[in-house]
Amino acid sequence: MQEQDHNQDLNQQYYEQADPTNIIWKALQDLNLGANRSPWSVHEDAQREFEKDHRLCLVAQGLNPQHQNGPGIKVTLPRTWQLVGKVEGQVNDDDSVNFYFTSEHHLLNVLEKQPYTYRGLIVALDRWSHMGSLTYLRQIPFRVRIYNLPNIYRRQGIVYSIGSRLGQVGDVSIIEPRNNREAKVWVNILFDVDDVITLKRSIEIIKNKPPVELEFRYMGLLKFCTLCGSLKHAFDVCNESAHMSQRQYELMDIGTNPYMTAQERKEAIDEYKTIREVGESSGSVLPMITDAAHYEASEATVGHLVQVQGNQAHQGTESTLTSQEDLPTSQEDHGTKRKSMEGAEDTAQDSAKRLETEHPNNGLAVLLKPQDRP
Repeated sequence: MQEQDHNQDLNQQYYEQADPTNIIWKALQDLNLGANRSPWSVHEDAQREFEKDHRLCLVAQGLNPQHQNGPGIKVTLPRTWQLVGKVEGQVNDDDSVNFYFTSEHHLLNVLEKQPYTYRGLIVALDRWSHMGSLTYLRQIPFRVRIYNLPNIYRRQGIVYSIGSRLGQVGDVSIIEPRNNREAKVWVNILFDVDDVITLKRSIEIIKNKPPVELEFRYMGLLKFCTLCGSLKHAFDVCNESAHMSQRQYELMDIGTNPYMTAQERKEAIDEYKTIREVGESSGSVLPMITDAAHYEASEATVGHLVQVQGNQAHQGTESTLTSQEDLPTSQEDHGTKRKSMEGAEDTAQDSAKRLETEHPNNGLAVLLKPQDRP
């Protein structure tokens, strides 16, 4: 009986296979029949319609393909423009999107209110007619406010020169203080998509005069790389993330997490800035711990002492199992040499003595030392 069922299954598989005749004739459609005949021409009315459509066509392109896609942009931007049903979107092979407008007023209004974002990331927008230009889909219009510029330097020429460091300057706006309104300095720029965001910079405005530290705020800017300022990736995939300590990485993750409270994000960013400023002033860089390095470091620091008082662990930085003092202090040390087990044990003993000396009244929990490797 089982053999009969098995034969039935084989027969069923045979009948479910594609008809060999269909396969043969589908393959024969690869023949170049008609290739040597006179070419066809698209009807003139279709050509005129094509030209008319593309006179009022905008092309949108996400700058971060890892988190942005054409179909999502096609759905989201008309909602942002409040033009649902009034524009037609078409996704292209390169994941850009063509938006066809029926009203030039709507098109100009959309261009005027740039920049736009999708998933919090900037979207480049340009006219289809500019295709082939060197700046096609490469410039983002930003309105940037300049802070901390002394009153005496609020002149058109000075502001224009400062703005030219941020991008191609369009116009400058200087609003004088009046009553309870503070002075404001604005500059409109075209920002190159390959450039990086600058939020603070020391500038020598007058030669041989002390430099002035200015701050810049970009209107409409949401997500950007918090390490290098790029608009094309997040901090966790930035090349500079290799130079972050584990603590810095954790703080930045908290600071960019929308599910944390505003206070928690602020405290995390403040601590991150403090660590970064201390590292820059000392000239040392704390590298990011890779998985392999973290495993070796965790083995090498088993002999450390954990300070305990009552039922709570001491919150100081010296009580952590992998403190910053145990990490390499330069890029040259990172990835080129490891501490030997003997050196790691000496460091553990020194840390234990330091804790016992500085906090004699606190209890100490001693962890076992690792076994010697052959």
